Amino acid sequence: MKLQLIVTAAKLNKRRFVPANLPDASSINGTVTRGFTFLGEEVKTVPNPALGRWYKDRDNNYYWGGGVTVLTYVQDVEEEEKTAPDNTVMEKSMITPLVKKKIEQVVNAFETGSASGRYDLLVKYKDYTDPGTNTLMVQVTFGRSQTTEFGHLKALVEDYVNSNGMYSTDLEPYLSRIGKKPSLATDDVFCTALKNAGKNDPLMKTCQDQLFDVKYYQPAYHWFTKNEFTLPLSLLVIYDSTIHSGSVPAFLRKRFTTVIPASGGDEKEWIRNYVDVREKWLANHSNSLLHATVYRTQCFKKQIESFNWNLTEKVVANGVIIP
Repeated sequence: MKLQLIVTAAKLNKRRFVPANLPDASSINGTVTRGFTFLGEEVKTVPNPALGRWYKDRDNNYYWGGGVTVLTYVQDVEEEEKTAPDNTVMEKSMITPLVKKKIEQVVNAFETGSASGRYDLLVKYKDYTDPGTNTLMVQVTFGRSQTTEFGHLKALVEDYVNSNGMYSTDLEPYLSRIGKKPSLATDDVFCTALKNAGKNDPLMKTCQDQLFDVKYYQPAYHWFTKNEFTLPLSLLVIYDSTIHSGSVPAFLRKRFTTVIPASGGDEKEWIRNYVDVREKWLANHSNSLLHATVYRTQCFKKQIESFNWNLTEKVVANGVIIP
């Protein structure tokens, strides 16, 4: 099956082969820019899976998956005729673009109270643990699915500035300060420029969509596929954990005995157990701000109870109905 893909990075290298490590100048044979579309296919065997997915076009040029997004699937007529309905094949293709969109909408609703996300939403939470003092400090949290000042906010602003966004001049002076102490939460000029960019400039929305895909969704999807999960609800649980906690923490996985599907474990049992231990962890965390976020795990439990593993039924997330 062919894929219609679009480049979402500001600039993306076109390569003669898939490199084992990055950067690798020897593999580059050109560049493409945001908005470039092409018909291609996923490369099934790569030298270093840790780099993520790779795609090949019909001229045998290779593109890093972190800089592209699948627009649609294009099935050849011959392939369609030869392919009989098969449950195994269907399971492997459960994460369609529509399923991905629904997963993102649920997490957007968790983070901002809106299925489409609030690109201009800026909040200030005392939820960053200063490694120097081991105390909590306030940080800026911003955007569609809420990236943080001491997380990936700098990457977002840097991409926006490099793309010559409408508010680039206001934000560029802060590039060397984002992610460093003291927090910029008290800097009204910085915070106002961010909010204005999210509200008024479509380019900021594009940069956010790209960031949340590359920094959060794709790592979650890679973990999901590497460990041989297949169900949409499983990916939703894994993606939400990646957005909310930065990963699927090993210390939580050690709190139950069910192994991952890749090791022979039952996928649904693993997800049930992970949701349970994550809820207990959030409800009893030393940072009381996390106590209220158990609405996320409670939402997942309702999907499990109603057998909505394929996410074909509506999901009520943070009071928002996702059809």
